[in-house]
Amino acid sequence: MSGQQTDTRRLFFALWPDAGTVTELTGWARAAHDVCGGRRMRADTLHLTLAFLGDVAASRIPELVALSRAPRGPVGPLTLDHFGRFRGPRIVWAGPLTPAPWLAALHRSLWRDLARLGFPQPAEPFRPHVSLLRHAGDGDLSLIPPRRPITWSDHRLVLVASAPRETGSYYQVLGESLPSHV
Repeated sequence: MSGQQTDTRRLFFALWPDAGTVTELTGWARAAHDVCGGRRMRADTLHLTLAFLGDVAASRIPELVALSRAPRGPVGPLTLDHFGRFRGPRIVWAGPLTPAPWLAALHRSLWRDLARLGFPQPAEPFRPHVSLLRHAGDGDLSLIPPRRPITWSDHRLVLVASAPRETGSYYQVLGESLPSHV
């Protein structure tokens, strides 16, 4: 008998930026690339991950789409004001120096609902960031010219399916909601 493949999709929940924020993040990615090299993230893939679920059976997608549309607490602006790095995966990112309390509450609320569905929350702490570069070199982040902070106010909560390819991952939004603003 031949091996059977389970129909799965690689899924995550994220905050998705508006076009103006994408434009600003793209400028940050260019500045970081000039110092660190690597591969810049495509504009259509810029996001802030709230919950990475990994490979999930396609049969579970409807319940996750419903979860993506569930009302969440109010959100507000998010200020991205510094660069950071994950050395292991060689990622350079933009993030908030001081995370917004509403973002931590949104993260907790989402994981509380995911836990009820049987998804285990990762042990590592939530570090909100938007990946700008992959396969980045060891360039000194302090050499990146200072950037004006990005105030990201218009965001959507989305459930995304990721399909990795040689040229990078391609994303499909499966469900979304517009959080209420404070």
